[in-house]
Amino acid sequence: MIRYMQAEHLTSKRTFTRKLVVLIPLLNTAFSFLLNAAYIMIGTFNWWSVIFMPLMIALLCGLSIKKEKKSANDRAVYSLPASLRNIWLSKIGVISLYSLASQIVFLALMFLMGLVMPGFAGVQPKGVEASALLWLTTLWEIPLCLLIARQFGFTAVILVNILAAFIFGIAPASGSFWRLSPWSWPLRVMSPVLGIHPNGLPLPENSVLLSGHVIIPAILLSIILFMGLSILSALPFSKGGR
Repeated sequence: MIRYMQAEHLTSKRTFTRKLVVLIPLLNTAFSFLLNAAYIMIGTFNWWSVIFMPLMIALLCGLSIKKEKKSANDRAVYSLPASLRNIWLSKIGVISLYSLASQIVFLALMFLMGLVMPGFAGVQPKGVEASALLWLTTLWEIPLCLLIARQFGFTAVILVNILAAFIFGIAPASGSFWRLSPWSWPLRVMSPVLGIHPNGLPLPENSVLLSGHVIIPAILLSIILFMGLSILSALPFSKGGR
C-alpha cells in the first residue's frame, strides 16, 4: 500500500493540489484576521472547522478525481496492472496525509503570528489538541467526497460538502442529537477544547457544551465512519465504476 500511496503522491507533483495544503490555511488565517483581529484564535479555528476544512477536503478530492478523468476518461488507470481497490484506498490515504499537513501548516501560521503580534497567544497546547481533533473528525469526509466527485463531478462535491457543513454542522452541533450528524462532530469537539460555541461565539463558563465527554465518542464515530466509507466507496471503483 505504501508504494501505491507513493505513486499517488507523485501524480500530484507540480499541480495545484499540493499548493492547497498551504493556501487554504493561509486564506483561513487572513480571513479571520480581517473579520476580527481581537478574537483571531477563536475565529480562526471556528472558520477552519465550519468552512475552510470542508472546502479544502472537497477541493483535494475533486481535483484528484478530475485529474484521473483527464487520463482518457479513466482508461489509463483501469489499464494498469495494479489493484484498483488499492489505488482507491491510496487516494484516501494520501489526501488524509495532505489534510494532516494542512493542520501543521495552520499551526505554523499561528506560531508565526504569535511572534509578530504583541499580545497574541500563538500556538498553545489547546490549539494543537484542537487541530488534531479537527483532522480526526473530518477524515470520514475524504472517502465520501471522492465518491461524490467521481459520481457527480467537481462542482457537485464542493457544493455538497460546504452546504452540508453549514446545514448539518452548525445547528446540530449544539443539540443533544449531534452524534447523528457527522458534519457536526468537528464543531462539537471545539466547544470543550477552545470554549467556543459552534456558531463562533465564546461560551459562558456554565455552558453544558464545555463538557469534554463528547471528545472520545466523536473520535470513535469518525474513525468507524471513515473506515466504513473507505471500504464501501472502493467497491464501485474496483469494478470499473459500474
